[in-house]
Amino acid sequence: MKIIKLFYKLRDMRYSNYFYLFLYSIIFTLISFVSANVSSIIYDYPFHLGRIVGLAHSIRHGDYLPNLNYLFLNGSGYAVPMFYGNWMFYIPALVFIKTKIATFAFTVFVGQTTLFTVFSTNYVLEKITKSKLRSFLGAIAVSCSVTYFGFGMSAVVPLIPLLVYGIYKVIYLDKLNPFLLAVTIALLVQTHIISTIVLAIFSLFLVIFNITKLTLKKIRSFFLSLIISFFLMSGFIIQYLEQNKSQEFFVNWKLRDFPFPTEALMSPGSLIEIIQNYYWPEIFIFLIISFVIFFKLSDYSKQLIIVTSLMFVLSSNLVPWSILKNTFLAVFQYTERLIYLLPIFVIIALVSSASKTIVYIVVTLQLVIYLFAFPLKFTAQSVPYAERGYQSTATAIMDNTNRDALNAYTFPLNYTYDTSGDEYLNIDVNHESIRNGTIQKFNFDSDRIEISNIRHGYNKLEFDVNLKSLEKQTVVIPRIWYKGYNVEYSKGASGSQPHLVYIDRTDREREELKKSRKPNLVQKVLYDGRAAIDISSSGHVIVQYKKTLMQWVGFVFEFLSFILLIAYCSLKYGYVHHNKIEQLKEKFV
Repeated sequence: MKIIKLFYKLRDMRYSNYFYLFLYSIIFTLISFVSANVSSIIYDYPFHLGRIVGLAHSIRHGDYLPNLNYLFLNGSGYAVPMFYGNWMFYIPALVFIKTKIATFAFTVFVGQTTLFTVFSTNYVLEKITKSKLRSFLGAIAVSCSVTYFGFGMSAVVPLIPLLVYGIYKVIYLDKLNPFLLAVTIALLVQTHIISTIVLAIFSLFLVIFNITKLTLKKIRSFFLSLIISFFLMSGFIIQYLEQNKSQEFFVNWKLRDFPFPTEALMSPGSLIEIIQNYYWPEIFIFLIISFVIFFKLSDYSKQLIIVTSLMFVLSSNLVPWSILKNTFLAVFQYTERLIYLLPIFVIIALVSSASKTIVYIVVTLQLVIYLFAFPLKFTAQSVPYAERGYQSTATAIMDNTNRDALNAYTFPLNYTYDTSGDEYLNIDVNHESIRNGTIQKFNFDSDRIEISNIRHGYNKLEFDVNLKSLEKQTVVIPRIWYKGYNVEYSKGASGSQPHLVYIDRTDREREELKKSRKPNLVQKVLYDGRAAIDISSSGHVIVQYKKTLMQWVGFVFEFLSFILLIAYCSLKYGYVHHNKIEQLKEKFV
């Protein structure tokens, strides 16, 4: 029986789209090696590479579900894993541990993303079109469409086809199983929250366009997906909410002044300027084609095209962003985020219901444009970013990238990755202190207390304290405070648990808050949000981060939710395929 199953699997695999898409992903990744590691260097490539190398650093020390990344802030610990999910970085991190080559690890991430993208797109388009050719071609086109891999929003590309189908199957196929959409939402949130908000806006418009097709059962299916998704992301969400409640982060200042001046935030240009400066200009060719053949497209394809066009309008100054930027939408920082992912929707719309000739044109054009805009533009000797200060060759840039990554991985106290926008540092942080070494220092009254035998380890800071008087003394340590930091006292030492140091704001400071539209906080945090402890007696001190009770509860819920979901799907799959196996047995008996 096992031989029969294996025979049919091998036979099916040979002629399967997935086999050829797997080969395509390898080729795509190989020819994109240079462009993948260099094209996003002016965006957030260093930041996200630091996340991969930092996760590798944690895994090397036996911390498989880290809360802090110690390759940021010179070993002081940045809570990037608690606010950006790490699930898609584990394979690249393991590759870095083995090879110590950061550009190779990032290329593995690109290959992994490409493989997931072509598989998910092929699956979705085959479900919608019932055509293996269309689904294969669409998968290739989508994989070439949004390709600044160092840009955070690019990480959600593999999930977008699943989101499109998750909505489609409920509204148009009357398939009300909520699990696919639930898993997609959970993974989106744990990949990139801003992208999730953008996609939620797009999805809301799609649902509104189909309001006449909605029934109570369909609405219930959507709500069930939302509820189930919460359990599937409970570990991430609970720790996210717990940390946000524990202090006021810089990101909570809607119109913050770093790394861009406040005036530049949410200040879009005209629709013409938006179109002229768009990342993926080929989309406008596809949109023109779409409108020419508009009435030949399916209803769902039409809606994808209309909502895409609407998103361009929303990103321009035709919308009153001077008012909206004071809402939660300010989290975007710039309205171009609303349109970054749009090519995927247009490609899916055309491949789903345009003629085969149009599909061939779209796929060929997308592939050719990608080749000329990335692999042939970013070569080993050519990087078109001279005006941004990158005068070196791509080879030299990547060599520096690998050297810096290995230095940070090996000597995190001396080499570091930049925290980019400092979003998850305290709102009262001094951005210069983060970068000039101030946060690496202790702060204490040397006339009243002595600090000695300082030892830094992974998630461990040890030192001896010697009080010179009977008075309790406050020591500010080189660790950014997050809820979960814990102190162990020994050899006679005693004191408090880590905390932030607050003082009341002056009236003048309160006025400045109002002018800058910062959250109206009565108190401000000192020492850039570093942790402080109050020492009562001399001895030995060990500072470590330990997961809170709420974090453990959340991760247990998330783990159990995925186990239950996998068990349910396995049982259902086994039931569906039972009859097929019986038929095979009869055929070979």
